Amino acid sequence: MTGIGYMYSAVGVVLITLALRTPVSWHFEITVPTEPQLAVFGRFMVLTCSFPVGPGTWDSASLIVTWQRGLEVVHSFYHSQDQLDRQSRRYANRTQLYLSQLHQGNASLRLDGVSLEDTGYYSCSVSTLMGSQKKTFLVEFAAFYSEPHVQITVSRSGVELLLTSRGFPSATLEWHDEQGQDVTNRTVTEVQTDPQGLYTVSSRFTRGPATNASLRFILRNPVLQQEMMRDLALSLAHELVPQDHHRCRHLFYLSVALFTILLLVLLARLAHRGPAVKLPKRDTPFPSH
Repeated sequence: MTGIGYMYSAVGVVLITLALRTPVSWHFEITVPTEPQLAVFGRFMVLTCSFPVGPGTWDSASLIVTWQRGLEVVHSFYHSQDQLDRQSRRYANRTQLYLSQLHQGNASLRLDGVSLEDTGYYSCSVSTLMGSQKKTFLVEFAAFYSEPHVQITVSRSGVELLLTSRGFPSATLEWHDEQGQDVTNRTVTEVQTDPQGLYTVSSRFTRGPATNASLRFILRNPVLQQEMMRDLALSLAHELVPQDHHRCRHLFYLSVALFTILLLVLLARLAHRGPAVKLPKRDTPFPSH
């Protein structure tokens, strides 16, 4: 009995030893945004991605990080350094990993100079000694609308205001008169696309002749929670001159011009004649024959 009891005891020691030497099983899962991320025109954005780092498992030589947009390689890292030979030309000199934070599990990528072409689905792929995984998320695009350019055209029939601004996506426009009433239905709005894919919005408002006018222009870009409100005060009395007054003023200017031309012609003729020739005086009479 004693021998059998010792054998069971030895088996128990072996089982305990094996349990202590077996490494803890880690669940390897990377983390990326679950909601679409917004890229703003001309600025930089950070594509976030993180991965777990277990105690005593960090090895930079075995780390592989790959960022892709569809099948397009945005950035890749392996053998402890950036590997940009396979990087898409469109992303050259625009991407950067946070290398000093890789050992902390930060595989986020900085993307500079964002444009409309950068929209789409981005995937972050991470491989370490603990495991590997790839996840994808959507990047959307927006651009703040520029300060509106105002062009005012005044004529005898009234005044025309043309406001132009540039941004993305499509904005909402409103016009209000001095009583606060919405007069947007009296405007003509056109939207065009520029070479960078941004929208150029032109809104035209025409008003009949009046002593003065006050208008309010409102532009909203809800994606960026942008709202621009501009008040326009017009004084038209000094601009709209009656037609008869215009005709009299033109006749006066024409008369002055004709008189000036005649005066110049007369002076030119006198200058070409030269000085008068004087005959010498004879003080003594002619001799007699």
